[in-house]
Parts: sequence; C-alpha cells; structure tokens
Amino acid sequence: MIEISIQRHKAGHVEGFEVSGHANFDEYGRDIVCCAISVLAQTAIMGLVEYVGLDCKYEIEDGYLICRILEEADSQKRIKIDAIVETMILGMNNIKQGYPSYVTIECKEV
Repeated sequence: MIEISIQRHKAGHVEGFEVSGHANFDEYGRDIVCCAISVLAQTAIMGLVEYVGLDCKYEIEDGYLICRILEEADSQKRIKIDAIVETMILGMNNIKQGYPSYVTIECKEV
C-alpha cells in the first residue's frame, strides 16, 4: 500500500509531504497506481524547484519520497507553492478514490 502524509501549517499551507510504500496493484514496472502517485509527487517537486525557484529539501528513493518546504515565502511565491502542491493533492485524492485499497492519505498539522 502507498501511504501519503501531508504536513500542514496551522494556517493551512502545506509544509511538506511524504510518500512511502508500493501499491502492489500489478507487477513492478506495470503498476499504474505506483506510477501515477510517483509522477504527481515528482512533478510537484520539479515545479517547486524549477518553476517557483523554491529551496526545498527532498529525497527520492525506491518506494520513498519526501519533500520539506523550508523557506518562508512571500505572498506571490506562496500562491505558486500552494497551487502546485494542492493540485498534486487533488490528483492523489482522485487516485485514492479509484483505488482505495492501494492508497492512504493522512493530513497532519505541524
């Protein structure tokens, strides 16, 4: 099962996210659930780093991805960060709805 953890500031902004595990929906290399979640998470990181220019800490390994948004952002940058991360979350929730036995999503206030 893929476990997704979203860490939110008490003001509601996402401060980080973590994705771990494998869906085991299909064999390695053919697992569309793992692939979809991985693409969403990695694309969000690319957007944060390349488009927003955010200095965030991230790590990507087989079956594990973590991203921490460390920098204080001005309001214009925060709008971009929120748009990217909230869109990623929308996509992950949509996948969870279609494959509820393979994905869990937990939101935590930090």
